[in-house]
Amino acid sequence: MSLATRCPNCNTLFKVTSGQLQMHEGKVRCGHCQTVFSGIEHLTSADTEAWQKLDLSPRQSDDNHTSDHNLTGGDGTGSEALFANTAPTKPLLNFNQGNPALKTACIALLLALGVQALWWQRINLLQETPEIAKHINNAGPAIQRLFASPATQALRVEGSGLQALDEHNLRVDLTLHNPLPLPARWPHLKVELLDPQGLVLASKSLSPGDYQLRDENAASQAPLITGKKTVEVLAYLNLSTLNTQLPESAATGFRLELFDQGPSEQ
Repeated sequence: MSLATRCPNCNTLFKVTSGQLQMHEGKVRCGHCQTVFSGIEHLTSADTEAWQKLDLSPRQSDDNHTSDHNLTGGDGTGSEALFANTAPTKPLLNFNQGNPALKTACIALLLALGVQALWWQRINLLQETPEIAKHINNAGPAIQRLFASPATQALRVEGSGLQALDEHNLRVDLTLHNPLPLPARWPHLKVELLDPQGLVLASKSLSPGDYQLRDENAASQAPLITGKKTVEVLAYLNLSTLNTQLPESAATGFRLELFDQGPSEQ
């Protein structure tokens, strides 16, 4: 009588005869995963009822071998699965038999992720290696720009002031300090004139080409602010060029903000 039993380890379903189940107290060996299990206990529900009706007791084998009966198919492969979807799951990626191009792509991806992690941590790494940072500060503009930090992350405002030159012109004095070992980019500035209540009366956005180093040319002509350096810059404002919001009020204060990009670039 042909029955069906299921391996509890790999869940593969096999054909088995009642004669096979009577041998070795019903123990069989899975042809897929080599697990030894009770073929009687793992019969399908319908075949369990049929087995009980047979009322057959397991027979001892004529020899003294303790090896269990293998569930083998007609093709000699060691299994004859009744349902293909019950076969053991194979790994999605097998590098022992994989495509060489896939291996190369995975290695390249891991290398790219490693380089990216090093790049994002370059400031912390170079702080631990000041000699390398020194060489970068002394390198040409192209190398400096490659390792330059954004202005808002690197620069500190250590002093600022606003002076009226005449009734139409103002001068902004600003002291910037770069505490990092690497160069920093020049910031974009936003100057706001305030009334006694702190309301904005007028404002002006300045790019690096609109302000200059003290006693020197436009700041944009100096490629970057080198590491561990303090600079003083001046910006001249004409009241007629400001974006006026409360023209009838008198300015009693000002506010200064740093940006990495100008309004048109954001």
